[in-house]
Amino acid sequence: MSPGGRGTRTGRVHEKLIKQALLENYDDAFEEQVVVGNDLFGNKYKADFVLNDEIIISAKWQQTRGTAEQKIVYEIITLVKILKENPKYKKAYIIISGTGYTKKAKDFYLNQKHVEYIKEGNLVEIISFEDFVKRSNLKLL
Repeated sequence: MSPGGRGTRTGRVHEKLIKQALLENYDDAFEEQVVVGNDLFGNKYKADFVLNDEIIISAKWQQTRGTAEQKIVYEIITLVKILKENPKYKKAYIIISGTGYTKKAKDFYLNQKHVEYIKEGNLVEIISFEDFVKRSNLKLL
């Protein structure tokens, strides 16, 4: 299987579920697959979703144990960089889901521990899919 093959497919299901919540609650207020800036290495960064032209949403599904949970740190730093370089964007969410995250990693991220180690990490909030749906339903994103 090609790199990212199965992971990309299962990640798309996660994105479709996020899209459905956005359609239900923010109908015409979001876009998909939007280039919002450059990552740490200067490559174009495409956000999974942008809400109200100012909130970046990144979907991270982890179905099996692997290195994806470490890649979240890179994602956080990239999003902080983009938010600082483009004041149009006010906040970013990383929505994590799946059973592949270790308990320690999931607890670290969902308790926003990255803020203790990453300067301006508070610009990026990491939430579970369930919390995302709740906030979306209450229009609290």
